[in-house]
Amino acid sequence: MIRSASCRLNRALGLGAALLALYLPPAAAIDLGENAQMHGFVSQGVVHTSDNRVGGGSDDGLAADMRELGLNLSWRPNSDWMLSAQALARWAGAADEGEPRLDYGFVDRSLFSSDSSHVGLRLGKVKNPLGFYNTTRDVAHTRPGATMPQSIYLDRVRNFYLAAPGASLYGLHTLDRWEANWSLNFVRPEADDVDLEYLLLLNNWSGHIQGRPSWLGQLMLDRDGGRWRFGLTVGNINMRYKPAGVLDPIQAGEHNLDTWVLSAQRNAEKWSLTAEYSQTDNKVGDYGFAFPVFAIRNSTNTVESWYVQGLWRPAQDWSVYLRRDEIYLNNKDKDGISYGLLFPGQGHATYGKSWTLGARRDLGAWSFWAEWARVDGGLWLSPQEMPNPKKEWDMLMLQAAWRF
Repeated sequence: MIRSASCRLNRALGLGAALLALYLPPAAAIDLGENAQMHGFVSQGVVHTSDNRVGGGSDDGLAADMRELGLNLSWRPNSDWMLSAQALARWAGAADEGEPRLDYGFVDRSLFSSDSSHVGLRLGKVKNPLGFYNTTRDVAHTRPGATMPQSIYLDRVRNFYLAAPGASLYGLHTLDRWEANWSLNFVRPEADDVDLEYLLLLNNWSGHIQGRPSWLGQLMLDRDGGRWRFGLTVGNINMRYKPAGVLDPIQAGEHNLDTWVLSAQRNAEKWSLTAEYSQTDNKVGDYGFAFPVFAIRNSTNTVESWYVQGLWRPAQDWSVYLRRDEIYLNNKDKDGISYGLLFPGQGHATYGKSWTLGARRDLGAWSFWAEWARVDGGLWLSPQEMPNPKKEWDMLMLQAAWRF
């Protein structure tokens, strides 16, 4: 009952903030003086699905429980130092129920700067470089659609991938028609996440997963002011399961994720074409014989994912996009047959394939999306909401977002 009351309060606060945005002035950062600024954003989505629940509801009905409230602050006491942080409340079903949290927060120190180069260091909870969009996905206006390409940016583990405590060394260099951005992060992932546990251990056990020292590196190349963009992300993410006690059916074990992402984009005046491809080797080890799912006790599976998206801009403030998106939890079991032997009738929970068609309209501080997706598979869905997802389903999403 307490949880239900809390959810109702969070929902009321979210809807109230979204309505308040209607009466606020056009987008502009709030100047706090002394080189300090505040930005914020609100997004609200309405979802209908033919089957399966997305973001807390919507199975054969309308759900308005998907929303975000964000506030970020930045302060630059001088040209060499900057402090930046963002607080977020997000509603997206059982995985996110509106509890405020620190999305990221860091101190940024400039180490070197010239006309053509800049090198800096960030310490704190830093954003993880992953593909084109992970460092900007927290704000709706910067996303490539109403939904992210789920192959590379799986929303059910968004909090795990977005940011982590640690350090980020980064740089920017320009030469003729090229611009190079690079970053190297040394972090300890925030891995105590129920949906991450479902992905790695196929259930929510009594213990929890802990992050261990990890790293992510990225190189992005832009040519001719972004007409061509290329990227490579590589990394090694390490975690360990900590059992709740001697009666825990799972004893301590390791997960090492070796990951890489290739990214490419072509931008023209009226259209853009974006493609990203990724593979992640999930190396499982050191689990004892008590580990109940013997098939993955000490093994390696490769997560394979990719998407291609074309976008057309018929007018200055309008865009239309079409996306093909595929992700497989095990690229040697793309149909989920082996998984289906352990969990009969649920082999399709190990993959997600979709066609997505959407349109966007920008009006000053506001952006509006209408998006339809035809999905085959259940990997997009949180087992907290859909423990037995249907195989084929459709989703229609309407979304509005405002920022200042």
